[in-house]
Amino acid sequence: MPTSHRAVPVSDVMTSHVRVAEPSQPLHEIWQMLTEERCHHIPVLENDRPVGMISTRDLVRVARKHGAQKLSAGLYGNETAEEIMSRDLETIQADESVEVAIDRIGRGDIHALLVLDDEARLAGIVTNHDLLHYLIS
Repeated sequence: MPTSHRAVPVSDVMTSHVRVAEPSQPLHEIWQMLTEERCHHIPVLENDRPVGMISTRDLVRVARKHGAQKLSAGLYGNETAEEIMSRDLETIQADESVEVAIDRIGRGDIHALLVLDDEARLAGIVTNHDLLHYLIS
């Protein structure tokens, strides 16, 4: 990997405008956010700090549980973010290098890292798409 990646902070390539959800938010609202933003991940915050993440994959699992017709109709019953969110969060500090993010996402088991500031608040998100755009530019 070229040395130039070592000096570039992940804050330079992250998405800083991130739609977020609350733990009590209904899944149909989260689905709407994902489709409006054309994104695949919605961080779940409590007191400005990440407590979970919901991905399109999580919603597909819920739809599978209820039957595929529920997904196309946009119905998720009374389920909320906290019931399906991933709690095992992958994070990175805003001042860590792009090289670290590429290494972690490049393993293939995760697609996004929550970017945190010095006080553990959400600063942004960096995805495999963000890193790919950075690498080809």
